Amino acid sequence: MRYTPAEREDLARRKEKWLRRTEQGENPERVRRELKLQLKIRTLSRLRPRYEKGGRTWQALLGRRHGRATKGTPEVKAFVRKAKAKRPHLTAAALVEQIWERFEIEISLNRLNEILKAAGLSNPVGHPKRSPADRASRPAERDVDHAGAFFPPGRAERSGRARGRAGRS
Repeated sequence: MRYTPAEREDLARRKEKWLRRTEQGENPERVRRELKLQLKIRTLSRLRPRYEKGGRTWQALLGRRHGRATKGTPEVKAFVRKAKAKRPHLTAAALVEQIWERFEIEISLNRLNEILKAAGLSNPVGHPKRSPADRASRPAERDVDHAGAFFPPGRAERSGRARGRAGRS
């Protein structure tokens, strides 16, 4: 879940209130509910050292990570826009290779598809339609008279072992 800077600040201030009130002896669970914090009680033990080390200010309680680390940097997004402008039917798989060659960033196909969709550059769903030139270049399919397998005439001798019985003599 992504928070705006104002929401992150509000969360850090509520965490600070939670720490201070529990230090004064209030019930941590009741204070947590009052402050509408969706944290577990054992989080207090992780927050306390960060709070102390950060000079007992709410800034020390700001989240260190905010969502996933993205590989879709502005440079990568600009490159994708240029590549799709030049060749609109370029696939995401081909773009992944180009991004690796240019930036040496290993971006997943799903992440690249998210970037393309957000920019409105994704290809239409389904297989691309073949042009008449592609159809003409393919060899015509031949009619085949046989199924490709040869079955000898007559009944093959069976031992009966396939069904778990020994052959009868």
